[in-house]
Amino acid sequence: MRGLSQSLKIALEWTRHTLSRRPVLRPLVLVLQLLVWLLSTIWRVFLHFFPLITAATCFLFVWTMIARFYNTKIPSSGIPFPLPRAYFVITLGAIPIWGLAMIAYVVFQAAVSRAWTFLLGKGRGYRPIAVDPLGLTDEKGVEGRRSREAHKNCAVALVIYLSAVLLGLYMLHTYELPVDHQFKKRVELANRVPKPGGYGSGDKLFIAALFYNNADVLPYWTTEITKLINYLGSDNVFVSIVESHSGDRTAALLEDFDRNLAAMNVPRRVLTHEPTPRPPMSTKEQRIVFLAALRNVAMEPLVEKGGFKRVLWSNDVYVEAEAIVELLNTNHGDYDMACGLDQGPWGLYDMWVLRDRLGRIGSTVWPYLLETTGIRAIMRDEPARVSACWNGIAVMRADPFLPPALRSGTQLSTTPLARPLAPTHPSFPRHANQTPATAPPLRFRDSAPGECFSSECFLLPYDLRRVFGMENIYVNPRVITAYSWSYYVWFKYVTRHWAVKWWIRNVENGHGIHLGQLILGPPEKLYIWDGGECHPYWD
Repeated sequence: MRGLSQSLKIALEWTRHTLSRRPVLRPLVLVLQLLVWLLSTIWRVFLHFFPLITAATCFLFVWTMIARFYNTKIPSSGIPFPLPRAYFVITLGAIPIWGLAMIAYVVFQAAVSRAWTFLLGKGRGYRPIAVDPLGLTDEKGVEGRRSREAHKNCAVALVIYLSAVLLGLYMLHTYELPVDHQFKKRVELANRVPKPGGYGSGDKLFIAALFYNNADVLPYWTTEITKLINYLGSDNVFVSIVESHSGDRTAALLEDFDRNLAAMNVPRRVLTHEPTPRPPMSTKEQRIVFLAALRNVAMEPLVEKGGFKRVLWSNDVYVEAEAIVELLNTNHGDYDMACGLDQGPWGLYDMWVLRDRLGRIGSTVWPYLLETTGIRAIMRDEPARVSACWNGIAVMRADPFLPPALRSGTQLSTTPLARPLAPTHPSFPRHANQTPATAPPLRFRDSAPGECFSSECFLLPYDLRRVFGMENIYVNPRVITAYSWSYYVWFKYVTRHWAVKWWIRNVENGHGIHLGQLILGPPEKLYIWDGGECHPYWD
């Protein structure tokens, strides 16, 4: 490029020198002089800023490609997905890729330049005569200075580009917070050297799940549950799965999983093609009746035999084995029920179920709860007390589901509850002298007449509190689940990255956005019943 600049300058100067011999053409000479100066200036400016223009163009290209990828994977906007946060994340991702691309460009450019110089000078043995007939340049001095300057600029650029790549490697290496993988090494050890007794506390866990047309998530889910079983020990778990009416490979995948569990000597019952008629899912009452019935089918092995300390219910979600271990250890094991946080297109997904400890509907935006104690707990990445939750995965004490004769005698109070049942509760009035220890077995159910129309997953913690006096219910912000892989990656790995969390805490800083409730239905029709605030959508 600099050779082109010099050739252009020499050609124009030669033309000016020739024309200056004719006085009549002197105005044209002045124009040519101005043109020479203008073109030379433009060319020098272009050459001076060419590296910056190249770097900026490359960065813009990389940034745009990542932004397009983001828009295809996270096709959401609005409050849960603020554009400044997305731009910040895209920029963090673009910087190391840009640095790597620019290193490749600089190396390629240097190689081509050396090859070109070698080819031009190879075996020629002569120098063209009158390359600069006007003596305009001190070629050796100028080229020497330019060469030293070029090498210096190249070295500085390479340091910058390499720093960008190293920053990306550091960001990748530190993507997990320490609290997010405190059980990871233990789970990995358990899967390298599995043993029937496991590596956990030895408590018996009943694992239950329903599936319908979930061929996309099942390979991941079964892999993570297998890791969990190896950690807990095959002697300490029972797996109960119900599938019905699937039109994809869900049943076949579960049958393969059943065979794998058999090879691991895991006690189990995997029911495929369960025949309970499936109603239209758009019909609210029949849908809840159907789902409650299937969940009770899945609970049958527990109800019949007992012998388990806790029950783990998982929806058809993406969740890691170590996250489930984290859930089992919520609040150091001191809980009646604990849930994860499921994420989706509008942020926190299952807002129909979640209520804070005061019974209020929450927000889809971090830190999700509206009362001060819960907000502070979530912001510290600690479990927060709530009155109801489910959110993709939940673990609870097993005794309430069992007939009194099969209960352990250690989980339920033997003192009658002071607070009477609400008249709308299906168990109202409570039998005389009934205690939580003697109460009828807990079952999934639909809403009774007069109750707020609710999910069977909401009514379960509601009954735990009202019938069994179990108020120790938590959501654990370290346990992230999602029904879509894209949203799982975004909320599990991206928004929990320390750099993104810094942005959320210090740059966004809430601005009151998180205080907005997601009310399903007209807000003016929201009302309070015995279970807390009721979404008015179905009323």
